[in-house]
Amino acid sequence: MFDRPDSRFPQHNHGSGPHGTGPERRLAVMQLVRVSLQSLMLCRDDALRLGIVPLAIYFLGSLYGAPAFEQMFTGGLDQGSSQLNPDAAGPLMVTAIIIVIGLSLLSVNWLRFLLLGPSAVEGLGLALRRLHVIFLLGAFALGFCGSIVLALVSIPIALLLGAAAQIGILIAALLIGVVGVRLALALVAIAIGQPISLRQAWEASQGQGWILLLACLLVEAPFLLLMIVIRLIAEGTGLADAAPYTMLLIGCVAQIAATLAQCGVIAAGYRRLLGVRA
Repeated sequence: MFDRPDSRFPQHNHGSGPHGTGPERRLAVMQLVRVSLQSLMLCRDDALRLGIVPLAIYFLGSLYGAPAFEQMFTGGLDQGSSQLNPDAAGPLMVTAIIIVIGLSLLSVNWLRFLLLGPSAVEGLGLALRRLHVIFLLGAFALGFCGSIVLALVSIPIALLLGAAAQIGILIAALLIGVVGVRLALALVAIAIGQPISLRQAWEASQGQGWILLLACLLVEAPFLLLMIVIRLIAEGTGLADAAPYTMLLIGCVAQIAATLAQCGVIAAGYRRLLGVRA
């Protein structure tokens, strides 16, 4: 995984270049997934130390926003109402900001750990730098622009009837996801202190967007399926109603693990497409 040999990490060909790890412009979905999951398993102790603080932030944010989420619809989903409760908008916005901050901290630290080595992130990863702020602002900007574009293209798509509208929105979301995952390589560069332009990220990932997106979706699948199974068991045994905070915490843990795995995919793709300077 790193430039220096280490038996804890899966070994694979990184290529060569004058400034360290050289770029290779061919990606494979299953290889990205395998490398990410292997890294997560082999470095689980480091994932734990770097994930504990973001997990606490994510859990507290979710805990704060849980009442607002339940009251998001004025009439309630059971009554078939789709009218948003304006009183829930503020708490939900605060919740979203808290969660993004926690996931951004996690992403920067894990990307630095994977691409620069263990010495790049010491302790619990709380040595905040300017790059953490820039990464956070970039993540906000990328997510906001993607949401705006999806909202705009959904307006004409919503005029379609029945399943056609749902399929159209899904296709639009996937296309926006491809663009987002390609531009996200610029965020990786920011995280490791080797910034590049959006144009460089776009050109380097030409023809690889669908591969990166599919790998990110596939690597999240095990955690999603595990959470579904746990939820079904909890609902069947009554644990979901008896211990809602425990279920919320389990969901947060699953999301943190999925984020680590997705960062692993993007890191592996970045290493191959752009390379890491020594």
